[in-house]
Amino acid sequence: MTEIVRIDHVSKVFVTGNEQISILVDVQLTVIAGTVVVVTGESGSGKSTLLNILGGLESASGGTVRVAGYRVHTLDEFELSAYRAHSLGLVFQFHYLLKDFTALENVMLPAYMAGIPRREALSRARELLQSVGLERRAEHFPAQLSGGERQRVAVARALVNDPDVVLADEPTGNLDERNSAVVRQILFDMVRSRAKTLVLVTHDAALASYADRHLVLAHGVLQPV
Repeated sequence: MTEIVRIDHVSKVFVTGNEQISILVDVQLTVIAGTVVVVTGESGSGKSTLLNILGGLESASGGTVRVAGYRVHTLDEFELSAYRAHSLGLVFQFHYLLKDFTALENVMLPAYMAGIPRREALSRARELLQSVGLERRAEHFPAQLSGGERQRVAVARALVNDPDVVLADEPTGNLDERNSAVVRQILFDMVRSRAKTLVLVTHDAALASYADRHLVLAHGVLQPV
């Protein structure tokens, strides 16, 4: 079994005026490649902060973060961009699709920007849109798609660069029950069929039943259920 994520003694402190607020306290986490880890916790418990630190979107106040061979806590901005482009897939609660680009263009763009030839990037994007059931919506713009369809495009986009790790932050949080179930099933099926590692944070404890491991973040402390 190969270790792909390792967090050691990570803390995160925000300073507001004379007050220090501890968001994460001595967090430790090891994730084996190809597994699905779900972290649950109440809103404001620090779940998004933890995921942002893994993705290099925020810096930890202390500790070390290693993902897919990268010492994330030591990377400069240029190195972080390369890390996110080549080793990570990101899915957020809001889809963040570019409104002036079609579904196909939104999915292929990260691959093209990472240096993949246009023809191959488009081929990957088409295959992924087919995998999420949207091959007939490839030429539609985000405004022409439903909320569930937009989030399925976002899942496809997260996988276009064949990342080692997918990070998902409340990926079904903006969807109704039916669309939430569809997106959830697609996300879990896609990462498992491609032997990807998934770290997902959510307030929805029901998602934990689909995970290989379930952890809870409460009062800044991460612990197994």
